[in-house]
Amino acid sequence: MKYLKVTYKFVSLLFFGLCIGLVTGCTDEQAVEGPDSGVMSEIHFQTSAFTRADGTNLESGAQVHVYPYHQKTGVTAPIITGGKAYTVDGADLAPAGEEATAMLLPSGTFGFYAVSTNSSSEAVPTFDTTAENGIPFKNENNTNTGNGNKGITTDLKNGVDYLFASATQQIQYGNGQNIALKFKHVTTQVQLTIVFSETACAVSNDAAKNFANATVCIQQTSTEKAYMRLYDGQIRFENMTGTTPVACGTAAASLSTSSMLSMTVDKETATVPITAVPVNQIAICNMMPLKESSGQKMWIRVVIEGLKVGDETNATTHTYTGELEAANGWKAGESNRYTLTLSGGKVSFSGATVQPWVTGSSGGEVGNVTDKTETE
Repeated sequence: MKYLKVTYKFVSLLFFGLCIGLVTGCTDEQAVEGPDSGVMSEIHFQTSAFTRADGTNLESGAQVHVYPYHQKTGVTAPIITGGKAYTVDGADLAPAGEEATAMLLPSGTFGFYAVSTNSSSEAVPTFDTTAENGIPFKNENNTNTGNGNKGITTDLKNGVDYLFASATQQIQYGNGQNIALKFKHVTTQVQLTIVFSETACAVSNDAAKNFANATVCIQQTSTEKAYMRLYDGQIRFENMTGTTPVACGTAAASLSTSSMLSMTVDKETATVPITAVPVNQIAICNMMPLKESSGQKMWIRVVIEGLKVGDETNATTHTYTGELEAANGWKAGESNRYTLTLSGGKVSFSGATVQPWVTGSSGGEVGNVTDKTETE
């Protein structure tokens, strides 16, 4: 789970000064609904990372969208139409978009609903912002009559780390306030650690130092009927919180990789190898949550170039294909972690452990592992 500490700095603006600003072209973005007191508060966001499973902050430049709702009877939309865009800039959330200006809000009770893709290049999806009494519409099933797309977005895809946070705060004119937005992951994550050994390694120490990252793809979950609620960030599929796998074949030798999801692969550490054994690698991807199903397994395919296994004398390309045990599903906010251990005698995928993000229950031994070798 991510925590962002958001600090609101309130600067006094007299009503007369506001009027002058409006006449002369004030650069601050104002709320649609003016305050009864005639005074607006200028709001600045400052971030401080508290915790995340891997101990890192939001990506620099990551896009964030904040929707402020005045929580009172009769309010049906955010006080700033369409919400407001920000990007992560060091310790700050910097206003972004065509009008990269500070947010101005009146006093009162506000709910803040924030969504991020944890990416500088992936845009935050657009939400329908329908609300009831200042709270985003809680859409239980978007196929139900009367619900439709109220309070949701359907613009979702696999491979994105969607994040959500909300907080309620009483805004009082003249009082500086610190508001912590606790971001949570709303997709599921799959992580595969590739472990090399003295009998499954590079041909030399120099080759180990320059060992290429593996190419890994995984059977993905369906995005059909997927939607995300602004009310709580939950991803749903009609009235369900998990979806089904996308078919990619039934045999290791004939998998349709075009139907699978590519995983991001990197070295586990920056350590320089001192033998022919390369540094372990970690493959990661995010996708829609997978619902549980008895006997359910998910295909994974790992291609490793320049690998010397057992008594081989030359470097070869090995393609490992297996099945990940997923009978318990891959739930939102869970990181489902598997290990592929390479050796000259036996190649195996370990059972999974589930780590924070939050602890989950998927796991099991991976079966039907095959190794297809191609001489380089």
